[in-house]
Amino acid sequence: MKNTKFYVCEKCGNILTCAGNAEIVCCGRKLSSLVAKEADEAHKLNVEKIEDDFYITFSHPMTKEHYISFISYVRFDRVLTVRLYPEQGGELRFPQMRGGKMYYYCNTHGLFELKI
Repeated sequence: MKNTKFYVCEKCGNILTCAGNAEIVCCGRKLSSLVAKEADEAHKLNVEKIEDDFYITFSHPMTKEHYISFISYVRFDRVLTVRLYPEQGGELRFPQMRGGKMYYYCNTHGLFELKI
């Protein structure tokens, strides 16, 4: 899943993924793939191993205007995505697997990545 691309519709908030090249359209608009960047301090995820899960916490604001929209765990053979909503708490769990990357999207600052 090295070639996994993420798309977010600005109009409806739909989250779309693609494992290759594609033209993605939502709400009548062609979407551009998001370019992931390394996280800064304001967008840092804390990942702990608890039992058989990754326990993820973050201190990013979760207001209606500024929030983390989703977090995805991408490995070579799968993509697991958890959608987040404004005013939700900053914690979640993913089943622990070897390797991969976490991708997460701030509705204001874009897509970030974290290698696990």
